[in-house]
This record gives sequence, structure tokens and C-alpha cells, in this order.
Amino acid sequence: MRLRRATNADAASLVALHERALRDAGTDPADVPGNDDLQAVEQTFLDVGGEFLVLEDGDDAVAMGGYRPVDDDTVELFRIAVTPERQRQGLGRRIVDTLERRARVHEYERVVLETVVEQTAAAEFYPARGYEETYRGATESGNYTLLRFEKAL
Repeated sequence: MRLRRATNADAASLVALHERALRDAGTDPADVPGNDDLQAVEQTFLDVGGEFLVLEDGDDAVAMGGYRPVDDDTVELFRIAVTPERQRQGLGRRIVDTLERRARVHEYERVVLETVVEQTAAAEFYPARGYEETYRGATESGNYTLLRFEKAL
């Protein structure tokens, strides 16, 4: 497997992986706003001082994720996803660990993220990785229960 920085040329495979992972987790991709970032990872992540990674097995994207700076001390994780048949193999951990390491190298001190209770694997994954829940409440649409997490680097 090869872990590399994503580019705009990866858009179709990133969108497909994202939507597949959401559906498998019981979330309608249409309910997740603002997915245009996957069409332009260079502009929305890399050009603003963030990072976006894709893990490939051969020609297939099997995991992905990125972060963007929130402020001088904080980054926010986005689009952490693993293809359903490859979940529970440590691929999500590999993506998140690498993103955390890269954020530390750039002297960020904290990571934040949002997910929903209904995405059970994510709701369990982050606390197991040392993330502390900081908020729980209804999403704007009211269809899901929003969770916010943070972790000191």
C-alpha cells in the first residue's frame, strides 16, 4: 500500500470513497453539506496550509483524510474515511496518526473534528485515539446527532 498526498486528479476516487463510506455507516451522502472540497483538495486543503492524504492499494483508494488550519494552534480533521471492506484493519489509524504527526511538525497544538453519533465506528474510533468529546447536539437538519471532539497534540 502507498500513502501519498492527494491532488485534484484524485477527485473522482475521493468522492466515491467518501460516499461509499457514508452509505455504509448509515448516512445519506446528500445529508452531508459542503463536499466540494473533495473536488479541489489542492485549493481547499493544501494551499491553505493543510494536508490531504490518500492510501492506495494498487490503483484503488482505500482510505483518506485531511486537515485544515482553524487558527495558529489548531487544525480540523475532515473526510476521514476507509472503504467498508477494509475497515478495522488499521487504515484509519494510519491516516489519523500521519495527519497528527504532520500537524505537530507544523507546530499545531490541537486537533478538532466533527462526526455524528449515527456513524458508530467514528463515534467509537476517536475516543479510543485519545480524543475528548466537547459537544453533543442535533445537526442543523435535525436528522443526526452531532459530536465534536478535540485532542491536544
